[in-house]
Amino acid sequence: MSQQGPLFIAVRFVWRLVRPRWRTQVEQIQGPCVYICSHSNMAGPLNTLAWLPFPVRPWVLHVFFNYRSCRRQYADYTFSRRFGYPRWAAEGLALLTAGVVSRLVRSAASIPVYRGSVQAAATFRETIQALERGEAVIIYPDIDYADSSDEMGEIYRGFLLLERFWRKRHQEPLTFLPIQMDRKRRTLRSAPGLQFDREKPFEEEADRIQAALRREINGEGKKGEKL
Repeated sequence: MSQQGPLFIAVRFVWRLVRPRWRTQVEQIQGPCVYICSHSNMAGPLNTLAWLPFPVRPWVLHVFFNYRSCRRQYADYTFSRRFGYPRWAAEGLALLTAGVVSRLVRSAASIPVYRGSVQAAATFRETIQALERGEAVIIYPDIDYADSSDEMGEIYRGFLLLERFWRKRHQEPLTFLPIQMDRKRRTLRSAPGLQFDREKPFEEEADRIQAALRREINGEGKKGEKL
């Protein structure tokens, strides 16, 4: 079983000491489960990884696992294009932060995500293996991940292909469990889990699950939707 490393554990301990505490009302599913939460400009990853009372393995873009690619991402996009810093400042900040971030991402037992690459299958393979070992996985699928509003906007749906990979090896479908993040009350709360109906076409079910996840995360569901 993949374990969170000492760097992640130490950073989480310090974070909990210096930041206001969040309450968690998130059900820990005993079977294979993929937790889904809004990214919300890093609020989702920071709060779930810091405060969930059980370990989860996050999906993280592959460039953040390696020092050089992490530094280039920060210099060429994050600090320059996104935050608008001059090139010299973006390069300097990237140099200072990339080493720590790349080590922390690996220490968190993250799963690398390869978008639009032939390596994308490696993401699904490692995730399926983690779920088979009883490890929980968490994904933040916002298309506009920098949106810091309380509501989740449009989301990627590629992660739902996990069910297609899973059904090749297992009779029971995966559970996708939405997590609502209430920053005003500093609370993480789970909605009812969602599963594919394997008697229906996959694409039709993917549309339903995608819409239901977004609705539940935004707190728009009434009683949720559990199959």
